[in-house]
Amino acid sequence: MKEFPSYLKPENKEKFSEYNYQNNISNMRKELVDLILSRNENNYFELDSFRNRHSINKSDMEKMCETVSFELKNIGWNIATSFGGTGLFVYSTPNPPKSCYKDEF
Repeated sequence: MKEFPSYLKPENKEKFSEYNYQNNISNMRKELVDLILSRNENNYFELDSFRNRHSINKSDMEKMCETVSFELKNIGWNIATSFGGTGLFVYSTPNPPKSCYKDEF
């Protein structure tokens, strides 16, 4: 970021929740791109870690996960959660990676 966004003004405080949501989903997409580009489909995106680092409420996190899952599926990726819903796997094969366990504990 070369400079602060023009919308980051005191008079826009009532819109900060939406700006924060958009910033968080943008960060999530960036981290997922990094994960996918690592080319190791046994790795997963740590949903809880991301949520805690960015102080995201449960409702927003669920909405963000639905959005990015839909977007990734639309471009050909398969999605699965594991580890009690705390890990998000993105993979190209018909079956999830061996490190992805079904959430059946």
